[in-house]
Amino acid sequence: MINVHVSRKRLLADLSLLGIAISWGYTFILAKDLLAEMTPLFFTGSRFLVAALILAIWQWKRIKEMTPFYWKAGIFSGFLLCLAYTAQIYGIDLTTPGKAGMITGTAVVMVPFLYFLWSRKPIQKGPILGSLCAFLGLCLFSWDGSFEGMNSGDLLVLLCALCFATHTVYVDRTYEKEEPVNPLLFAMVQLAVVGVVDTVLALILEPAPKQLSAYGWYAYLFELVIGTLIAYIVQLRAQSITTPIRVSLLLSLESVFAFGFSWMLWGEPVTMTILFGGIILLAGIYITEIYNKPYPNDDGHVKKNPIET
Repeated sequence: MINVHVSRKRLLADLSLLGIAISWGYTFILAKDLLAEMTPLFFTGSRFLVAALILAIWQWKRIKEMTPFYWKAGIFSGFLLCLAYTAQIYGIDLTTPGKAGMITGTAVVMVPFLYFLWSRKPIQKGPILGSLCAFLGLCLFSWDGSFEGMNSGDLLVLLCALCFATHTVYVDRTYEKEEPVNPLLFAMVQLAVVGVVDTVLALILEPAPKQLSAYGWYAYLFELVIGTLIAYIVQLRAQSITTPIRVSLLLSLESVFAFGFSWMLWGEPVTMTILFGGIILLAGIYITEIYNKPYPNDDGHVKKNPIET
């Protein structure tokens, strides 16, 4: 009976993460279009700040329950998210949505290495083989045929992937030390950090935003509600049930959906080089999962420190 209950919780967590991956894949298209109407820092800062305010109102009576852990862990993980999203939004403006999605997906290959560096355990063959495949695929996928290498947008999105991977490992290690953790309060602090930092930078560095079109409002509200508020609540809760490698693997599927949406809606061309590079990149991602089981909790059991709401 316990195993059935655990399996159902794991399945629900997996399906929730898959839903996030689909929505995030779609948001690459929305973000690319929205940048024609809104500057990057205002776009990122305002939606995260509004999402944090919504959570603060929702959890107003519970804010007094927050311990120093929420501020310490929340501010650091929020800083990682801030750096990730700032790099990503500037990168998307300089590259295509499909390429941005695929490069962001390489975070799943970085997670095992970061986990081993954090835990000081030896690196197994799975992550090494997977990372080599991912690196080769990344080079092919980002190659524009000129031998000039990755452009600045690709490099910014790669930095974003590194920050996302670090965030995933840090949150997992945090859950192993603290219990119980309210995912709404934890998400609130992280979203607030991104919102405040990017909004302040926007006020200093960017011109005031103009009136959005009807489509612009649709894109902005989708990014705010689905891509930010709901996504991070679901991710933080799911990560209390499953492992960081599983989280990063499922979320890496956003790269597949991003390229699919980019091909269907944005008209991004699919060349043989891009297709072959994407296949190798995805192969590296899956090799990392299939041939590597380094996590002590990756045994089908719910973690000892589940998040409580």
